[in-house]
Amino acid sequence: MITDDDLDDLNVQDRQLGDLAADMREHGRSWADIAHDLALPEAAVKHAVDQAHQRAAELAARDQIALF
Repeated sequence: MITDDDLDDLNVQDRQLGDLAADMREHGRSWADIAHDLALPEAAVKHAVDQAHQRAAELAARDQIALF
C-alpha cells in the first residue's frame, strides 16, 4: 500500500527530475539526449521541464509580491 509519505517522496523526486532536465536543456542538451540519459520518454521529459519552468515562474512571482 502506498502511504502519504511515499507520495510525498515521489513528488519530490519528480520535481528534482524536472529541475535536472530543465538544467540539462538550458545547457544545450537535446530532448533526445536528456530522455536517453534519464531513461524516460521524450514526452515525459518535456512535461517535466514545463512543470519545472512553471514552478520557477510561480516562485519568482511570489518573491516579487513579497518585495512590495
